[in-house]
Amino acid sequence: MRKLNTPPSELICDMLTSERARMIYTVLGNLVQCAIRIIIFRPLFLFSCLASVVMAAVPVAVFISPAYTPEVLNAGLLRTLRLLPDAYIPLCLAGLLFELVFQVRKIVGFHHDWPDIAGKGRGQ
Repeated sequence: MRKLNTPPSELICDMLTSERARMIYTVLGNLVQCAIRIIIFRPLFLFSCLASVVMAAVPVAVFISPAYTPEVLNAGLLRTLRLLPDAYIPLCLAGLLFELVFQVRKIVGFHHDWPDIAGKGRGQ
């Protein structure tokens, strides 16, 4: 109920510190955090994994086959760098799928993953 003879600044302060406003801030904060994980963190993680696999595979390919010369490696590197902007969308989709699986697991709460005696004081 609205208070009578209350200055507008106090009414605004009451609205901003209400329980509903705190809930909205929490929901928006969680959505922003989820978006940052989907758009930045997960694609960067997947790209780092792919880059480490490629960096481990290139020296092996160079030592095995004499067809790999520095010019061939430079051309392949330039071709890969040209594909990176197009690869960001699939990486974001993969990050979205990772986040979706994480959220579903958190909502559902797979309690059957633990053995029966885990956390009950009967285990060794």
